[in-house]
Amino acid sequence: MKMKFGNFEFPVNPEKVNVEYSENVKEVPLFDSDSAVFCVSRNACTVRCEGSFWGADRLELAAELKILFSDGSPGWLFLPDGECFNAFPVFLSVTETAEKCCVSYKIEFKENCSHKKSKAELEFTYANEGENMFDIAYRCGVKIETLMELNEFATPFGIKEGDRVRLI
Repeated sequence: MKMKFGNFEFPVNPEKVNVEYSENVKEVPLFDSDSAVFCVSRNACTVRCEGSFWGADRLELAAELKILFSDGSPGWLFLPDGECFNAFPVFLSVTETAEKCCVSYKIEFKENCSHKKSKAELEFTYANEGENMFDIAYRCGVKIETLMELNEFATPFGIKEGDRVRLI
């Protein structure tokens, strides 16, 4: 499969394609001196590509790439391995080597996450081993008062592993 962004199809796939994934994690101290770590959200992916255009149309292809970059609009980025992202082009470097009849490029894309929510709005969670309502309030970003109002636990410490806890 050839790499494609918007209506631009790369005639030859880039020599290097690097996709970086990362997550925001939160560490919560527990009473027994351990800590719990959990994923809060996934960050936008970064895709970096390096390649070359060869032949008589190399300058035209580089010009098309520059126009695509200067437009700055998000579009679908299809990678050679079949993975795809809605992404923005955020960096472009083009170098012409006349002696080799070659134009080298480096281009970077950032995943467009504007359609995603910044925080999950879960209706409920389940208590983990050793957790009390204060731990759950901290882990889920909900006030302890809200949790106590929404749930039928006599005290914040009257919860067992596996109990369902309403959050909203």
